[in-house]
Amino acid sequence: MAIGSFEGLYTFLDVAEIYGIDSSCLRKQVARDKFVVDEDIKKIGTTWIITEQAMVKNFGTLKFEEYKKKQAKKEKAQDNKINTQKVKAKSTRSNKKAASMNEKEEKVNDSWSSGEIKGVELKSFAFNTNSSE
Repeated sequence: MAIGSFEGLYTFLDVAEIYGIDSSCLRKQVARDKFVVDEDIKKIGTTWIITEQAMVKNFGTLKFEEYKKKQAKKEKAQDNKINTQKVKAKSTRSNKKAASMNEKEEKVNDSWSSGEIKGVELKSFAFNTNSSE
C-alpha cells in the first residue's frame, strides 16, 4: 500500500454491504477480540476501518471478488460516460462555431444582394517579378 493511500482500507459499512451482514456484527467481533486493533482494524473518530487482508481472512474472498468486479464495471461505465460527454461537448462546440460562421457569411451575402453595400473600390497593384532592379 502506498504511503498516504486509502486503497485497501474499508469502513465497516463497506464490509457490511460487501458481505451482506450488519455492521453491528463487526463491532461485536471487535469486542470479542477477533481483530488485532491498529493492525487489522483502527477507529478513526467514530468510524471503524479494516484492512483488505483482515476482511478477506475473516469473511472470505468470493463475495469480495464479486464486489471488486462490480466496482470495476461501474468505474468503466463511468469513464465511458465521461468520455462520451467530452466528445459530445467538443462536437457541439465545433457545430456552434460552424453555424456561427455560416450565419456571418449569409449576412454578408444578404447585405450585398439587398443593396446595402453600394460598391467596392478596387486598387490595382503591379508586382515586379524582375529581380535585376
